[in-house]
Amino acid sequence: MRVLIAMSHTGGGHRAMSLALEKALHRQFGSSVSVEIADVFGVGSPSVVERVTRLYGPVIRVAPWFYGWLYYAVNDPRRYQVFSRFSWPATRQKVLHLFEEYQPDVVVNTHPLANRPILDAVEVYSRKIPVVASVSELVSVHVSWVDPRLDLLNTATTESFRCVIGWGADSDRVRCLGLPVDECFATVETTPAELRATMGLDPGRFTALLIGGGEGAGGLEEIVREIQATDLDVQLIVVCGRNQRLRQRLERSRLRTPTFVLGFVKTIPELMHASDVVITKGGPQTIAESLVAGRPVILTQTLPGQEEGNGTFVESRGVGFAPGPVPKIVGNLAKLVRNPDERRWMTANAWRHGKPLAARQMADLIYQVGNY
Repeated sequence: MRVLIAMSHTGGGHRAMSLALEKALHRQFGSSVSVEIADVFGVGSPSVVERVTRLYGPVIRVAPWFYGWLYYAVNDPRRYQVFSRFSWPATRQKVLHLFEEYQPDVVVNTHPLANRPILDAVEVYSRKIPVVASVSELVSVHVSWVDPRLDLLNTATTESFRCVIGWGADSDRVRCLGLPVDECFATVETTPAELRATMGLDPGRFTALLIGGGEGAGGLEEIVREIQATDLDVQLIVVCGRNQRLRQRLERSRLRTPTFVLGFVKTIPELMHASDVVITKGGPQTIAESLVAGRPVILTQTLPGQEEGNGTFVESRGVGFAPGPVPKIVGNLAKLVRNPDERRWMTANAWRHGKPLAARQMADLIYQVGNY
């Protein structure tokens, strides 16, 4: 079976989900599946709209309010219909070229804006190709995720399930398996103490992991500075992603707390297991990965649009704290450092609400649809 996974490099979450699904498909079905991951907005010369999608990283760092404005400008069935009619013809042609090149038996979509051009391409292609999509949000779901031509639509939570039904999705074609996450987040065998030692950190000291996503967003530097002004007995692991300037500033800084600074890494599962808590922007993929790793989360910010509601989500499950000003973020860290009982309670809740089998179950679903 040939599986084409459509994604976009706008943020790290869509790629992480796509890689998790690819790994699950190979784990489940071995050589009986061939998987190709393609950035549908990165094929050939980009159109004007595709160029705009490339601004995601800079915009969420500098002007998240503008991203929110764009999100809501087309988060309406009629407005999105008009937007799609003028925006996606060029992308549809690129999708058709991908179909010709890879000859997929089933297409899996992990990015909302790719739904329309993929399904438009299927309609004019020489043969029927089933399309499965997996919503990458926990609570707030954009209207572009819902299209009656989808064969199946997976959702991450009861909130996102209700949201897509509210947008008009056929409940018979909607599943709620959870957000697909690489199972390795649940299976790191090295102990936290051993992992800390490899980074030159104290094996027994409270450790906080700070992540700003692939773009290094979320006010990480301010939070690190605020922690230095306290007497908290902690050590830090800071992942700056592709934000090289942030990494260089922190590496040059004289910090009171032992701090291990990293750029873009592929060892997030190990870093999470080395930590007692994850301090992160409110991206749904990182939240889901933290829960599978059994780590509570302290959110630093949530983007307007698809991340709205994620703060309420983590607090309603007892797995972390909603975002707030930097002093509040550090105050929430202090609660976990100074209150072991609350930390154990949140850690237990994180293990309970994590969905380590979501990618495997999604792989089974994809295989069934492709063989139908």
